[in-house]
Amino acid sequence: MSESVLDSKKSLSIEERINKLQKRNLLIDDYGLLYDYIKNINTYYHITGYRFLLDNYDVKEDNYYNHKSTELIALSEIDRKISIMLFQEIRKIEESLRTRLANLCGQDDMVTFKLDNDNGLALLDHNYCLINHVKEKFIANDQYDNILGKVLYDDIHKTREEPTIKHYIDEYNGIIPIWVAINFISFGTLIKMIDCLTTVKLNEFMEGKPYKKVKGAMDPSRTDLKAIHMLRNKISHHSNILGKQSPYIVKGKFYSIYSLGYVSICHWSSLLFKDNLTLSLRQKIENILVEVNKEYNTTFNFSIIYPE
Repeated sequence: MSESVLDSKKSLSIEERINKLQKRNLLIDDYGLLYDYIKNINTYYHITGYRFLLDNYDVKEDNYYNHKSTELIALSEIDRKISIMLFQEIRKIEESLRTRLANLCGQDDMVTFKLDNDNGLALLDHNYCLINHVKEKFIANDQYDNILGKVLYDDIHKTREEPTIKHYIDEYNGIIPIWVAINFISFGTLIKMIDCLTTVKLNEFMEGKPYKKVKGAMDPSRTDLKAIHMLRNKISHHSNILGKQSPYIVKGKFYSIYSLGYVSICHWSSLLFKDNLTLSLRQKIENILVEVNKEYNTTFNFSIIYPE
């Protein structure tokens, strides 16, 4: 690699970075505010990532066309405040899903996993539930073997020193019941476990509502869970959520990670808490927009487009 290329990759001072933005026609309307923001609150590369949301920013020329630095800060603050608000709702949903799955295993049911350290797998040890006094499968074996055995082992193995997991490893030869395991798995693994439920248990989990093919306007679905999972990960890893497209298609259309996540949160809250959050969440978003726009003298609007 040439010296000129290496020089272009050297870290710049905050002053040099701001000067670079000025050369790209960003108006620095509050130098002190921008300096402090880059120094203490958010990185230069994170805050400049919002330039793609500016109405006439030229990607090819990297030209801001006299947009203001406070606009970038306002976008960052809108993103941060909406992310925090949505994450609170996601956490409620995640905790409720774990609780619902734990309670799905009744007193006469038995679902346990045996840790196979040699092969790095969590094997289904016991797997039955009583339906009208008849033993039925709780988890679909083929589905479990294909998508869950390895990731479940990995999640539990990472927490092997947790007192509860260590107790079952030491005292029960690595046999762990489902109602213990679900407290130590990732949200992604939790979704896979729901995917592995047999038809009869999935129907009970969903209170008779379809999991994959939605019928009602407010019915939750597997796609909703995946959208919530993606939004959760974006927020957790300090990624921008505004303006980024979700890979999931809803009724033939693409939606942003942010708007689809909002809709999905509303759907699952309707089932889990019997609470329609459609209007209340939208109002919270509007309040954030009003607050930030007033503080930075901007007019940004990220209205929710609800899939019809």
